Amino acid sequence: MLNTRVEFGLAAQAAPATAASAATLNADTVRFINLIRGAFQSVWVEDHFMDLGRYKHDVRLEGWTLLSYLMPQFPELRFGNLVLGLAYRNPALLAKMAATLQSLSSGRLILGIGAGWHKPEYDAYGWAFPSPGVRVAQLDEYAQIIKLMLTQSPVSFSGKYYTVTNAPNDPLPAPPIPLMIGGSGEKGTLRTTAKYADWWNFGLKPAAEFAHKLEVLKQHCAAVGRDFNEITPTAFHFVNLSGKPAPSAVYTLGDDSDTVTRQLEEFVALGARHFMLRFTDFPSTLGIEQFLQKVLPRFR
Repeated sequence: MLNTRVEFGLAAQAAPATAASAATLNADTVRFINLIRGAFQSVWVEDHFMDLGRYKHDVRLEGWTLLSYLMPQFPELRFGNLVLGLAYRNPALLAKMAATLQSLSSGRLILGIGAGWHKPEYDAYGWAFPSPGVRVAQLDEYAQIIKLMLTQSPVSFSGKYYTVTNAPNDPLPAPPIPLMIGGSGEKGTLRTTAKYADWWNFGLKPAAEFAHKLEVLKQHCAAVGRDFNEITPTAFHFVNLSGKPAPSAVYTLGDDSDTVTRQLEEFVALGARHFMLRFTDFPSTLGIEQFLQKVLPRFR
C-alpha cells in the first residue's frame, strides 16, 4: 500500500464500442460513473468528432456538451476534458464558457487544452491544419489568453495567431480553474506547460517515457523560473482487466490486477498524482469492477 496521495478519474466514453450499441451509450456511461462514485475523484471526456481508428464508426458525442450534461448529475465529482483541441474553439470564448460552467458547478471544472493532432477531423470540419511547430506556437498564445481571462477582466492580447480586445469575463471563476495542458512535445508543449499550466497530462505511453518527459518539464520550469512542484503531473491510460487480450494497439495497462498495480506504482513513484483511466471492455463492467475491488484498495 502506498502512502502517497493519488487520485483517480474515469475517462468516460464519448463513443460506443459499436455503432449498434449507440442507443445505450448514455445509459452505459452513467452506469459506469455510478460505479466509481465514492471511489474516484473525477470524470474526463475526450474532444473528438470522428473515429480515431479504434471503433471503425463515427457515432460520437461532442465533448463539451457531454461534460456539461454529466456534471450536474454527479455533484461530488470534478470534471474535465481530455483535452480540448485549440482549433475547435476561440480561446476567449472557451475562457468564458469555462468561467460560466465553473460558476454553475460550484467550482468543479478542470480545463484541459492541447495543440490538436487528428488531421482527418480538421479536414472534415473545415479547420486549417498547420504544421506541428505552428500548432505548438498557437498553443502558447492560447494558454496565455486563457490564463489572463480566468484571472482578470477585461483582457486585451495581441499575438501572431490570436487577438483579444477588451474582452470581459465577468463573473471571474471562483475558485480558480486549474489549467491542464496535454501533450509531450519537448521543445514547445512542455515549455508552454512550464509557463502556464497547473496540471500536465501525459498519455498512453510507458513509465520510462513519462520519466523522461518529466525531466524535460523540470528543465523548462528551471529555465522560465517556475517551481516544478506547482504543476500536478497526470497520466491517461487504457486499462485491460477483462481477461481477454487488449483490443487496442495503444499502450495498455494489464492484463491482471497485480500487473496493473505495479504499472501504476511505477508512475506514482515518478510523480504522477492523478490518473485518468479508460476500461477496454466498456460497456461491460467486469474490468472496472476488478479494478475497484483488487487495485484501488492498494492506493488508499
